[in-house]
Amino acid sequence: MPDATRAPGRAPVTQQGRALLDLLRPDARRWIALGLVIAVAQAGALAGPLVVRLVVDEARDGADRGTVVALGVLFLGIAALTQLVNVLVVRNATRAAWRITNTLRLDITGHVLGLDHEFHRRHTPGELIQRVDGDVTHVSDFLSQVLPRLVGAVVMLTGMLGVLLVIDWRLGAGMVVYLIFAAALVIRMRHRAVRESSDEMGAYARLYGGIEERLTAIEDLRSNGAETHAMWRFVEDSSDALRSSVRREDAFLRMWWALQTAVTVGSVGTLALSAGLVSGGTITLGTAFLLFQYVQLMTRPLEDLVHQLETVQKASGAMRRVVELMAIRPGIVDAGSTRPGAGPLSVEATGVRFSYEEAQPILHDIDVTVAAGRSVGVVGRTGSGKTTFSRLLLRLVEPTAGTMRLGGVPIADIPLAELRRRVALVPQEVELFEGTIRDNVTLFDAAPSDAAVEAALRDVGLDVLVDAGIDRPLGAGGAGLSAGQAQLLALARVWLRQPDLLVLDEATARVDPETEERIADAVARLMVGRTTFVIAHRLSTLDMVDEIIVFDAGRIAEHGPRAELVRRDGGRYRRLLELALAVDTDATVTNALAEPA
Repeated sequence: MPDATRAPGRAPVTQQGRALLDLLRPDARRWIALGLVIAVAQAGALAGPLVVRLVVDEARDGADRGTVVALGVLFLGIAALTQLVNVLVVRNATRAAWRITNTLRLDITGHVLGLDHEFHRRHTPGELIQRVDGDVTHVSDFLSQVLPRLVGAVVMLTGMLGVLLVIDWRLGAGMVVYLIFAAALVIRMRHRAVRESSDEMGAYARLYGGIEERLTAIEDLRSNGAETHAMWRFVEDSSDALRSSVRREDAFLRMWWALQTAVTVGSVGTLALSAGLVSGGTITLGTAFLLFQYVQLMTRPLEDLVHQLETVQKASGAMRRVVELMAIRPGIVDAGSTRPGAGPLSVEATGVRFSYEEAQPILHDIDVTVAAGRSVGVVGRTGSGKTTFSRLLLRLVEPTAGTMRLGGVPIADIPLAELRRRVALVPQEVELFEGTIRDNVTLFDAAPSDAAVEAALRDVGLDVLVDAGIDRPLGAGGAGLSAGQAQLLALARVWLRQPDLLVLDEATARVDPETEERIADAVARLMVGRTTFVIAHRLSTLDMVDEIIVFDAGRIAEHGPRAELVRRDGGRYRRLLELALAVDTDATVTNALAEPA
């Protein structure tokens, strides 16, 4: 079975660069225009020192006061225009970055939702939230804050070298040597900083995932006195995150000191070189001022890099994690093009096996056939393979070996959209969302009419919700509904869809007997005209099914008509009924055992 959960090795820098270019490509014109505006701003920054050079040389040569004042006014105008353009750069870069990264959030969310059950089994919601939102926010910060400055630095340094080469080739050559020295330091220190930043974000993703997990299970933790364990887990995760932060900060400080050393060496070297050239008459005093100002301008991008280093680290680590996440391919590929015939779907499993990666097999050589329109009760001990079999019916997982067929068509050949339309699940744990009652029935689909939604609710016995108005909002988690009402609402979702194959996974496990009877009545009507699998531990819920499948240790131990299995002496299902009667006297079970042979 393809492994959709194992991330590839660390993404090379070239992959990150290509991914970044792919992000920028849809808005290429905007970014090119932004680059031109940045070029104008840097041209102004380079022109300022040239004007100062003229002021110094003209003043030394005895120029009249009007000339010096005019040059001063020109300098002030260039400085004001440069600042205005810089403001425009920041504004437009921020807007462009958010537009791009919001699209990236949508792409990652869609990709994660399309990954397999095994991937989501191994990654907590908190961790995925950090991936989808936290990592992308770091990329946004890079695009809005660092990228414009990086482009500006490249334009400035290129223009600066051009000016110095025109004035004196030796000045340009000295600047090239200095730039190579500074760049070598940055590149050498950067790799460790990026690695530590990526590890830090991974540690925080695990921390947030653990917090989400413990908050979700708060009732179980409190009722079982496990708060201490939960707090120690939090302390351990926090300690890991802290150690990662310290390592990242250490790498940051090392790079900061390296850059400060490069700046100091450049400034001292420039003063010494300028003094020697002025003394020898090679350059004018104004050119010496120009050279010193250019060195100061060049150190500004380096210092910006120091201050933005954390953003660069986080963005590089985040981009690496984004590339790794997007490189995970789902094992379930939507490549089918064959649609089963209309009506209830037959089910056929031939030699089906299943296991999660290197774990012990969960299902062994499953061979079973269920005719279209039949209702089947699925029973067995916890861990016997019942739920895994239901996931195969829904194609939430792929068989390790063998073939599943629905309506005579291999399930892998059925388009996923068709499969999701025709096969439905009512789980034991019903998920309700913050939204209206209508939203929770339609799962935010605007296509069904209000009348259809109301009819579905009434058909499952939720007249009270219809009378209250289907546009009434529900709180997060379905606040305001009982467990029974939530289960009936899940049935209304299925009723609205009218699938051809229905899987009920312990649908009455968490409700009282009165609500169980209401759910059973709704289920009995919902089963008419479709193939149904009812997974149950409470055998009293299976009195309406046609057939029974008994799972035992991943194998089908027994399969046949319910009435026949009830009468079979020594049969697995009969023993389960007898055990249920011994544990809890149940009229339905008693009647089943009393059926005449």
